[in-house]
Amino acid sequence: MNEQVNESRTIAVRTEFDVLIARRQARKLAQVIGFDITSQARIALATSLLGRALRLGETFQGQVNIDCLSGEERAGIRVICTAVNRANGDLTSRAFADTRQLVDELTVEELPPNDLQVTMVKWVTPSNFLKASRDEA
Repeated sequence: MNEQVNESRTIAVRTEFDVLIARRQARKLAQVIGFDITSQARIALATSLLGRALRLGETFQGQVNIDCLSGEERAGIRVICTAVNRANGDLTSRAFADTRQLVDELTVEELPPNDLQVTMVKWVTPSNFLKASRDEA
């Protein structure tokens, strides 16, 4: 990881293609942060799965925020998917089961008036973070 990465990206989701753009951006930022290739793929897949579970671009519009999380001890990525004006409907805890297996943290929140926000966080494994820190020295 080159220094502390303080990047953030926001993708407005109006079509299914926008979910693919968010997936690609999440993967690119994960690479910059220092995730290994497998973790990059998991982050990209988790982003797509969230978009699909929320039916972003298909039935609902919303946005995807992708943020770098960095500190002295660890680094990670946070992806926040928000579906706007989503009526409280057919979502169950099973809708996010696949995503939950790919990331370290997953939070689902209902926001007023009818928005739904799902936040996932994936941390760089300590061995990769330490290796990246030594490489920059």
